[in-house]
Amino acid sequence: MKRIKTRLFLLVALLVAQGALAQTRTKSVVETDEGTVVTIVKTIPNFTPKHDIRIGVGSVSIPTLFALDEFHNDYYPDFRRDMQNADTYLTPRYFVGNYSLSYTYHDRKWLQYGGQVVFGASTRSRLNATTHNVVENRNKYCLSVMPMVRFSWFYREKVQMYSSVSLGFVTDFEDLYVWGDATLFGCSFGRKVFGFAELGLGMSGWARIGIGYRFNAGNK
Repeated sequence: MKRIKTRLFLLVALLVAQGALAQTRTKSVVETDEGTVVTIVKTIPNFTPKHDIRIGVGSVSIPTLFALDEFHNDYYPDFRRDMQNADTYLTPRYFVGNYSLSYTYHDRKWLQYGGQVVFGASTRSRLNATTHNVVENRNKYCLSVMPMVRFSWFYREKVQMYSSVSLGFVTDFEDLYVWGDATLFGCSFGRKVFGFAELGLGMSGWARIGIGYRFNAGNK
């Protein structure tokens, strides 16, 4: 009877240890000539490097408004242009969105590095004041290519919280300049296929959402 109680006690202790240490592995050895002995070996799983691919869409931001503006075309007066446009009017400008594609290599739990491409667009037309037909399309586009570093300050297999910073080139297909992007707070939820939401500054917009896919790069 005493031997049965001892086995039950050790079994319960083993189960509790396994539940409390979800990130460890245990190994037990039972039954010796002198009684029951349970040996627990605790090991921390090695982190496996991962590839991380994301597609997202973001809201408007000051950098994208700057890139999609037409101040360099409309700021200076042009008499000939004003005469040509006398019988026309411009429609309101509509922001289409910031669309991003990013890739990072997840080398450590806390560090990812790679790059992102962001494409933004807005639509506007010039119409004839009498017929209301389109005279001219005034659509604008911008494209940015930026190296990126992402820092994970909370890491779990299915939930990660992070911040990131990027710096690179932006073009509105007329001029080229340097700009940046930053994620102040980001959260991803899911293991291989996952969703994410971010708040930040820069070319990707104030708020961003999207989906991604991560997979193992190999075993260390």
